[in-house]
Amino acid sequence: MQGALPSRTARARIIAMFVTAFLMGAIAMFSIVSEAGVALGSTRVPFRVRVSIAALALVLLAAVDLRAIAKSTFCPIGWRRQTPRTLMRRHRLTVVAAAWGFDTGLVVTTFRVAAVSWGALLLAALDLSPRWVGLGYGLGFTAPLLILLLRPRLGRASRELTPTDPGLEAILRLRPLIQGVSAALLISSCVILLGQFVT
Repeated sequence: MQGALPSRTARARIIAMFVTAFLMGAIAMFSIVSEAGVALGSTRVPFRVRVSIAALALVLLAAVDLRAIAKSTFCPIGWRRQTPRTLMRRHRLTVVAAAWGFDTGLVVTTFRVAAVSWGALLLAALDLSPRWVGLGYGLGFTAPLLILLLRPRLGRASRELTPTDPGLEAILRLRPLIQGVSAALLISSCVILLGQFVT
């Protein structure tokens, strides 16, 4: 990007716009998936059958994560696209942040590092998660992002006059760890679901 760096207030507006749009996208997508599941009859399927389907799917999604670790790649499920960077040349940064946040919050429209978000969508479709799960998903993504973006820069980066990488590259280098945690969450969710039958 060329030109003067945005002021602290402008940066805060851009971050707030991204976070708000991400939350709106996540809430919208999980609501749509949940309502579509109900409309297609998920609530008419016996609970035990829905849990069994979810458990099997969660194990398969964990296998997808483990395979992605072995192949050193991102989650192969979903579209292999991102919000176009060309938007930055045509629109204000707040507009771009809103478009990027909403697009990313929709879960299915951009590539994913791990498969855990697909598991969350599946549970919503099968009516096995609460209605507010989209808000939880959105906060689970944006809260760590806010910490990353707003943390004080230490050392050399805090003395630089030019912008430094806010940490996205460092996070992407943690891809195998994130995928491992995703696989563990998926398996744990499977065990918790199946544990309802052992009473």
